[in-house]
Amino acid sequence: MTVRIGTRSSRLALWQAARVAEALRAARPDLTVTVVEMSTHGDEVDRALPDIGGEGVFTERIERALLDGAVDIAVHSLKDLPVEPRADLLIGAVLDRHEVRETLVTRSGTSLARLAPGAVIGSSSTRRTAQLLALRPDLVVRPIRGNVETRIGKVDEGLYDATLLAGAGLERLGLAHRVSEWLTLADFLPAPGQGALAVQCRCSDAPVVDLLKEIDDSSLHAATDAERGFLGLLGCGCSAPVAALATVVAAAVPGARATIHMRVRISAADGSRSIDLEGSGDDPATLARSLAHQARAAGAEAILSDSKTAARARRGLSGLRVLVTRSREQAEPLCSLLSARGALPIVLPMIQVEPLPISEETAEAARSLTSFDWVVFTSAHGVDSFMRALHETAGAAAFGTARPAVAAVGPATAAALARWGVTATFIPVSHDAAALAAGIGAEAPRAMAGARVLFPRAERAREEVIEILRERGALVSDIPVYRTAPVKLDELELAEALHDRIDAVLFMSGSAVHAFCDLARGSGTLAALEHDALIAAMGRTTADAARSRGLLVHCESQEQTVEALLDTLARYVDLHEQAVR
Repeated sequence: MTVRIGTRSSRLALWQAARVAEALRAARPDLTVTVVEMSTHGDEVDRALPDIGGEGVFTERIERALLDGAVDIAVHSLKDLPVEPRADLLIGAVLDRHEVRETLVTRSGTSLARLAPGAVIGSSSTRRTAQLLALRPDLVVRPIRGNVETRIGKVDEGLYDATLLAGAGLERLGLAHRVSEWLTLADFLPAPGQGALAVQCRCSDAPVVDLLKEIDDSSLHAATDAERGFLGLLGCGCSAPVAALATVVAAAVPGARATIHMRVRISAADGSRSIDLEGSGDDPATLARSLAHQARAAGAEAILSDSKTAARARRGLSGLRVLVTRSREQAEPLCSLLSARGALPIVLPMIQVEPLPISEETAEAARSLTSFDWVVFTSAHGVDSFMRALHETAGAAAFGTARPAVAAVGPATAAALARWGVTATFIPVSHDAAALAAGIGAEAPRAMAGARVLFPRAERAREEVIEILRERGALVSDIPVYRTAPVKLDELELAEALHDRIDAVLFMSGSAVHAFCDLARGSGTLAALEHDALIAAMGRTTADAARSRGLLVHCESQEQTVEALLDTLARYVDLHEQAVR
């Protein structure tokens, strides 16, 4: 008898196919087994899985080949299989689940608790993201694609500070040594079916059905049936923020049925709330129905509906041509996020950032850094410009263990500090300059009276931070460390960049707004965008600058992060499309 195994061509998928082949040969030594490699939609599309639907993207083509008779069985990671059974196909065997925990992989071996605020975590799983943000809402999660080795490589290259990966995959690839931390099941419940291998066959192929019974782990099959049954009864698929883990306890009395114990978790996409339940029973379907009923009674449908809305917002940018006005050194990460959401970014920098020569005032502040109580940063540019000056003047970063404390306006600024080895002491919940100035030392209202505050800033920064701090009694030393200057573009360059339609224009700073408006005065091509494109502004300050120049701001993010800006734009587009429909 010959059996052809259909599988994806990744190294992990091939390992899994080889493991099933080994089990088959052990059961039937005379069996001939061949492996047929295939490419799937999920392998070919470079976008986050929730944005392309998630459900079945790694399995559909292989299932089609199975139905067409091109292969005899198909091997999948069970967690990737849609929970709705496909006509004429069945899961003939489930086997080989030894590790269900999630892992954290970082460049330096840092644990989750010790990651700096604003650290960037690569994950395209809504379930992992939700559970991560429940523990560390100060982290930034960005989509990441690729196989296990590719994702680790992106961390090593510095594109991400860390990523979350299933421990089973790392062990199977011999990469367990890359685990920085094995995450506990109390904090991170796995996906239904995670860590288990599933072997599909045609219902009508009786010899193969009988063969797969010989390698099936019946206890594991029952446990994963309960997990996947729960997921299916909630009406959601494998890309939903739903976790489940069932284990089978052998019966104490001979002949009695074993007991299945299952824990489940339904999480809000942002980690702000979750429902945790557990129960036991001797029948997978009955146990799944009981916990699904309890989950609905506890509000699971509302949580999952909100998560679907968030997913729809991520997809809302698909096909949009978006003009990025950010400086070139900052444009690349934003363009990656836009591309991951299906948009086409067009980079047309309005400003360029120039560090200022180190003045005597800057040099003196650097030399006497530990005499300050606080150093306040409102941009990543301020961080980089000041830290370069600090290194050139003082020879090394002089931030002590106690003084000065460091405030960052948001996660991106905190991440810039982390790259210099400095941890932000304070990040406001609302990522804007006013909240930053008002929030420093807020737990002790008189703490700022007489406090020495260093504020490295842009040459023409708004005075809001300085005014609020001085009103609170702080002694503020504000030193310009960089400037923003308009980029000179001629009409030919503009026409080349804007030769096709522009659906939206993103502004991340007031200086970019002013440069855009000044340039639009002499450019019919650019001026047309003021009326034809959606205008999206990051934060209140940037939106106010746009309105002051007569621009119609269609949407503004509450937080000063590019992720919040893209979410806000996506929601606006989605609501507009619903209104049109």
